[in-house]
Amino acid sequence: MHWYCRMKKLNFYSDFDEHENDEYKVAFNAISVKGERHQKNNEYNQDYFRCNVKNHIKYAIVADGLGSAKQSHIGSKKAVELLENMIQENLNNDVILSETEITEFNKRLVEKWEASFPDHMREYDTTLLYLIIFKHGVLVGSIGDGLILCSMKNEVVYIKEGKNSFSNQTYSLASHQALANFTSIYQPITFKEKLPIVFILATDGVSDDLKPEMIQELPAYLYEEFRGNSVVKMQNIIGSWILNWETQHHSDDRTFCILTMWKAGEQE
Repeated sequence: MHWYCRMKKLNFYSDFDEHENDEYKVAFNAISVKGERHQKNNEYNQDYFRCNVKNHIKYAIVADGLGSAKQSHIGSKKAVELLENMIQENLNNDVILSETEITEFNKRLVEKWEASFPDHMREYDTTLLYLIIFKHGVLVGSIGDGLILCSMKNEVVYIKEGKNSFSNQTYSLASHQALANFTSIYQPITFKEKLPIVFILATDGVSDDLKPEMIQELPAYLYEEFRGNSVVKMQNIIGSWILNWETQHHSDDRTFCILTMWKAGEQE
């Protein structure tokens, strides 16, 4: 399902869906809100996302166009669409990826994105976060700012921090040696043994305002909300939270995606 809306002068796009297979139920909720500065100046939301939980290979992808790049809203959308096509056309659900295969996958993505903008590539610059769920494991990848969070059995096991701890530099797809700045991890998982599982992806318009203790507690808190609510009700909760976000240090676009997996019958 897709919702486009202007409410209280807020321009946002949201999406949500759910699916059940023999092993688990899975749902995602996502929303992207145009930042206050972009609203005031009638500019584009530079974030873009896509999620899918009904395919054999499930995924969530989030891109955050750089504010300094004039056409970054085009670059972020292109990055997401290219990656989505690569997932659907080139990946096998039964695969267990090696480091070499992951590097080659990221390399093809970078090359395809660069080829889309042969002139003035930096005008389309964007960061990228992705989560890909296979039958036997999960691939998480990123370049640039933002947050990726994974919780299994209510224990946080993987966090990509929002900012580079040692500099203010933001790596991106147009960066020099972009491939070398990609961070990717493939984690084998026996899903039945690790449920409930919560994945969160967020651009820095959200992650920059989250305190460390909140980041640790967020997956378990949202999972408890999920247990008692439908995916539609959860979308209302997530939407209200992000729409009414009280930004402290910026007026960035805000994108938040959560993908939740739980045992069949556990939600009721």
